[in-house]
Amino acid sequence: MRRRPLATAALVGVLLAAAPGHAGDATGAFAPYEDLIEVLADLTWHLKDDIYRFPPPRDPTGHDLYHLTLDRLGSWEKRFPGRLRDVTTFARAEALERLGEYAGAADAYRQVAAMASPLAERARDGAARATDFAAAAALPEDGPDVQARLAALKAKLEAWSKVIERFGGTPYEPLALVEEERLEEETAATIVAHRHLIDDGDATAERSLRFLIEKHAESKNLAAHILRLADLYADLAREYVAQHHRPLAFDEDDFRQRADRALEMYRKVATWDGSPEKPEGQGQFSAFDAWKTAVLARYR
Repeated sequence: MRRRPLATAALVGVLLAAAPGHAGDATGAFAPYEDLIEVLADLTWHLKDDIYRFPPPRDPTGHDLYHLTLDRLGSWEKRFPGRLRDVTTFARAEALERLGEYAGAADAYRQVAAMASPLAERARDGAARATDFAAAAALPEDGPDVQARLAALKAKLEAWSKVIERFGGTPYEPLALVEEERLEEETAATIVAHRHLIDDGDATAERSLRFLIEKHAESKNLAAHILRLADLYADLAREYVAQHHRPLAFDEDDFRQRADRALEMYRKVATWDGSPEKPEGQGQFSAFDAWKTAVLARYR
């Protein structure tokens, strides 16, 4: 049988030293649990989950466990105000960190670090780490024009690259990789959306999406990245038809080559067992294949 990881041994030790705080007969996913150990059990189990490669953990009712932990902690604290505040605040910091709320996590860690608690030393380390994450997350991502936005995204990516280097090989690396992937996805989306304003925009957009796929081949979002490349190829095929609507200007082989690139990408996702994006891939493949058939029939 798999043993539960001791990721929060100090926290559990503090709890075991205290008498349980009973929550009565409250029921429901967001109700206080019988004692704080139960409230924090799921969080403890999933602290080392790799949320870059795998989806965030959920409970049997479908709720995000990190978010649910915050609700459970809030309910428990209302029932037992002031009790074991170092433990609940430390746990809140851990949950916030995994939800990408780094400034809030740093503040919570600092609160525990100021307490006379066995968790104070760990909280100081957590505050320093979360502060580094928060500084990178606070950098701007937008600008008055396309070039300014791309420059802002590049600067923010450089900041996250340093965070990844600093925390590589630790349970916190996946958190930084999630941020890096999101920013590179935003960069690619910006290039695709404004490709008509960029020199060699179509090729640049394709390269940016292929870079995203290759760099984040281990990500849980790989299928979604492939769909975005398929969408670009589909748009290029539609633009070709719009620009060559006269019968003598339309080249069947040229069109077929463009359309088949999109279908190949859609097919990858449509046949990807276990992928949440599989139904979307199937729908996009069927719709685009039908459109391709209709276009070819029109020009024959």
